[in-house]
Amino acid sequence: MRLLKKPLLMRGELDYGGADKLGKRVEQPYRETTMIAGASVDVQREGRTPRRFSLDRAPELQALLVGFSALLGGDAVALGKFYTVSLVDKATNWTLTLTPREPALTKHLREIVVDGTGNESQCFSLHQADGDASVMLLGALAATKLADPPTLPALAEICHRIAP
Repeated sequence: MRLLKKPLLMRGELDYGGADKLGKRVEQPYRETTMIAGASVDVQREGRTPRRFSLDRAPELQALLVGFSALLGGDAVALGKFYTVSLVDKATNWTLTLTPREPALTKHLREIVVDGTGNESQCFSLHQADGDASVMLLGALAATKLADPPTLPALAEICHRIAP
């Protein structure tokens, strides 16, 4: 984020609970649990008062929930309803790019890029409209030693060199 002096590196877990449930647990550098379920978001950070808000207040989270749920649930129809889908399939890996269809969402999110191999997603990159980005390394990639500080080009290289 542009407000940070260097990228924030977080470690934790994602939890896909079905079509309308997505959770994220951060273990480092702080402890926080975020659960999106139905139309609400619950955020619990260690040492702070729990917060709850409606997805209506966070359209970008709603789009992420729809995108991740459709992707992880194999729902191509739902995915195509909200995103333009582009697939580059190589011999050992693939890249799926999701570009939001809704003009209101494009104000926040430029694209979601998913890199993987076989039937496993191993890297999620969220590119925001303002140029910021978040990259999630999944599975074995989560243990990759990163440069200090990690750079977006270095993370993109890790994501694109996925091998089975």
